[in-house]
Amino acid sequence: MSALPDWGALYAAFDDVALAALASRGLVRRARAEVAAGRVEARETDQEAVTVVVGRPGVEVVLTADGPAQARCPCPVAGVCVHVVAACLWARQAVAGGAGTAPPGAGTAGAGAASSTGPAGSTGTAGTGAPGSGPEGAGSEGAGGPAGAPAGPEATGPGTGADDPVLAQVLTWDPAAVSRSLGAAAVRRATTALAGTDPARLAADTLVARAPGRLSVSWPGSPQVVVVAGLGPAGMVVSGRHSQVAHATWRLQAVVRLFALAGRAWPWEVRQTTLSAGQRRLLASVAATLEGVVAAGISHAGPRSADELSSLAQAARLEEVPRLARLLTSAAGAVRAVARRDDAVQEDTALSALAAAWSLARALEASDADPALTGRAGTEQAQPGLLVPLAATWWSAVSGSRGLTVRLWDAENHRLESVTTGRAAGTDPTFRRSEDAVLLWGVCVRTLLAGPLRLTGATRRGDGTLAPSARTTVTRCGGYDGIDLAGIARELGALRHGPQAAGFEAPPPPVTLLLTCSPGLGRIDLDELHQQYVWPVRDLAGQDHLLRLGAEDASCRLVAAVLTRDLPVDAVALEGDRPAGILVRDRGVPTLLSPTISSVRADDPGLYRRLAGRMERLRSEVRTLPPPETGPVQVLCADVRETLTALAASGAPRAQGTGAHVLVTRARTARGLQLQTLAAALDEVEAGCSPQALLRACALVDRVRALAR
Repeated sequence: MSALPDWGALYAAFDDVALAALASRGLVRRARAEVAAGRVEARETDQEAVTVVVGRPGVEVVLTADGPAQARCPCPVAGVCVHVVAACLWARQAVAGGAGTAPPGAGTAGAGAASSTGPAGSTGTAGTGAPGSGPEGAGSEGAGGPAGAPAGPEATGPGTGADDPVLAQVLTWDPAAVSRSLGAAAVRRATTALAGTDPARLAADTLVARAPGRLSVSWPGSPQVVVVAGLGPAGMVVSGRHSQVAHATWRLQAVVRLFALAGRAWPWEVRQTTLSAGQRRLLASVAATLEGVVAAGISHAGPRSADELSSLAQAARLEEVPRLARLLTSAAGAVRAVARRDDAVQEDTALSALAAAWSLARALEASDADPALTGRAGTEQAQPGLLVPLAATWWSAVSGSRGLTVRLWDAENHRLESVTTGRAAGTDPTFRRSEDAVLLWGVCVRTLLAGPLRLTGATRRGDGTLAPSARTTVTRCGGYDGIDLAGIARELGALRHGPQAAGFEAPPPPVTLLLTCSPGLGRIDLDELHQQYVWPVRDLAGQDHLLRLGAEDASCRLVAAVLTRDLPVDAVALEGDRPAGILVRDRGVPTLLSPTISSVRADDPGLYRRLAGRMERLRSEVRTLPPPETGPVQVLCADVRETLTALAASGAPRAQGTGAHVLVTRARTARGLQLQTLAAALDEVEAGCSPQALLRACALVDRVRALAR
């Protein structure tokens, strides 16, 4: 056999890590067995290609200077097959001087040569990422090869690749040439994800592992990207299966992060963000569909309308409008619940979901794809400070899905954090409501609520909440005794107001912290009109609060047990007017209880049983009413919302009688409260009850209510 061509040396960089990213670990093991058994040999070698025969009967694999991703194999397997991997193993050994049959285990050559440099990259000076923030096994992605003119003087010195030839080669690439080679769609996605981000922040959560001839790059939420010397951006390897655009996007992001590790900012092309033709068609379809549901009457909507909204949500994801996709998914769920006459979801809930999606679609059209409106998909690295658990709520949706939402206060960054995890109906029987079930970040609920904690490897979702990633680890930091609960209560009170309280998404209930003592805890009673348990509580400032407990959840049972056992209560965390966390002293130790998950054994549950019996009788006699609104703005919004819901539910072409009177008088009230925009929207509905006018008015009412809370 003649010697390999000069370009054959690039296959030496494809160690087991790179080949596993290209294919899979299983294929690497199978390919190694073929090589060890002597079933891989060269048939023809020239300067253009090398033909290798693999297996019995033999399959001809053609290797070229473009790398394994461009190897040619006649077998019907899609993507990289075992024959290509075996040919690469043979080529790697041939470069090392051992062409032909290899002894068992020889296929592991190079597998142990990799050295992880961590977030600092190849020099250890560019960043300080948290352990576990981007393990190499997360996936693969790469971009490599000369793509343009050498970089200027900034490519020298510490952290610029002077001691790593692969990184040094990457830093010689021309960013404009790299962008052209990977395509406009990939550039658009990468720009949305990374443009404007501080290079130091990118470097901090980027993990680089190096081996002779290659670099492996990963970061939270990414696959593994492998850069091989000499192959250029087109030859980078991305682990897993991705669409062509997603594959190119991962490669471009890896190159941008390698530049950041060297302290160089990526020169993003400065241009006005515009909607693509596909996005414009999507927005027009969304608006027309939502208006059609309202025009026909929400009460008359069927499963077909919900399915159409679900399809539009999927299209929004494909068109890279993740925020709209989330709102359409919520609207589809609400319409589907109304269609099957689910008592848990009323027409007003569906109308609000439809109005939120419609208003965002219209805002996107007007703003021409403002990144703040399109939203962000995926996750990004987060570095929260000391987190103080405040509340944990177990929830279940009308679809049968269930989950857990935990609210925490970041005592160092002075912000409220939230994390939600869940499962679809009928999946994962181990995911259940229990203090001892491991539901989040690898720990059970009891441990999560036991005291302040710190997170390692935390990530944040596109909606701003923390992600329930399995890579995130929890470190306990003592108990609640040293926590300034009064300070947290003051800061939470300040968070409830301001323009950030209203958005397109339904606002979460505001979180407040009531500091209490046992003499201020009243006796649980029953609000017969609204069919709810109520719990009067007086805080340390002497202010009375009426807390509401769900009629069907476990919160009333837990509160009754706490009162029966006479446990000292230091604080109650509220979501709206419902207790979501109760800090008690059990045997002198502060303990946070979740009303919907925790359990406290009561010696005498007679009080709860009597109240439950009264509630059961009431539920068979009286329809549940919502709690009354308080304040002029809240009363105004409640009246208008009821009228808008009646019009949208029936599909009436015009407001008449009482409905018209309410619109006219409430528009006058809105002007008196200086709510001119809302008044004009109500006038438009009264003049002609078009779907557009109804949706606009409902969106405005929802935002005014959120701001007035």
